Amino acid sequence: MFFTIIWGLSFGIGMILTIPFLLGLFAVRWIAGENTAAAYAHAVTGFWGRAVVLTTGAKVRIQGRDNLTKERNVCFVANHQSLFDVPLLLGWLDRPFGFIAKRELKKIPILSGWISALHSAFIDRSQARSALESFQKSIAVLRRGNALVLFPEGTRKPEETAGGFKAGSLRLPLQAGSVIQPITIKGTRQIYERQKLIKSGVSITMIIHPPITPDSSLYHDKVSLVTELERIILNKSGDADGLGTKEPA
Repeated sequence: MFFTIIWGLSFGIGMILTIPFLLGLFAVRWIAGENTAAAYAHAVTGFWGRAVVLTTGAKVRIQGRDNLTKERNVCFVANHQSLFDVPLLLGWLDRPFGFIAKRELKKIPILSGWISALHSAFIDRSQARSALESFQKSIAVLRRGNALVLFPEGTRKPEETAGGFKAGSLRLPLQAGSVIQPITIKGTRQIYERQKLIKSGVSITMIIHPPITPDSSLYHDKVSLVTELERIILNKSGDADGLGTKEPA
């Protein structure tokens, strides 16, 4: 309990300390342009992500770095175990990218600023018209060469079984013609989700799998694609029990 409280305080202070860098982002964008600003945002959030994970005492191992695609129009597809998945990806995925984020996150000060700086796509599912507009904006983000991370389970899974990937979640990269890069996250659940207390010394593994490109026959068979992504990602995560592709509600 004491370690969790101390870590929580350090997390809050760390977020506040990023404010000057967030303000500096506007100056970088004005002076050096959008590409430099994106690199700046990636560097700052990458440092923050590493700090968030490593201050828990976690040990991180990355596999498959050579598989990381150089394509700009790419969607990284990962399983979602914990709140620590996002800092892990920011800290150890060696290229700028944004997220498919819930619209509600726009209301959170500081955090919303950095999410926007990373060219993330905010999705509003509350109304059909807003959802469609958000979807079209997300396609435009990808086609402009801004990589995005997608969690096809729809939400993080604190249990030790996966909820199954939602087939509809892949409409975004498929309509944008994006390369799909599968990523397995293993171990982040152990840091916090199980006991709601920060656990120190957890071993975390992130596996970058070979990309699936639009010229692949698998790419154009959505059902087979989702099944294969589940197999690739979840078999390495320890979450393979209870697999089953789900359509969105």
